[in-house]
Amino acid sequence: MQPPESWYPYRGRIIGLLIGLIIALLLITIGFGYTLLIVLLASIGFIIGAWRDCKIDITSWLQFFMK
Repeated sequence: MQPPESWYPYRGRIIGLLIGLIIALLLITIGFGYTLLIVLLASIGFIIGAWRDCKIDITSWLQFFMK
């Protein structure tokens, strides 16, 4: 099922809203520490996946943070 064409200009806002809603629900149900751990591990997983897909250059990131 595809979303309506009129939603395409707002897809970033819709995705951001859904992510915010999920994080808020996690904060309410499991607490700050566990939610922070989940977000951190998901971010690390995303970065590793993007690196494996050759969509991100880890060496340039490391050089940026080592300055």
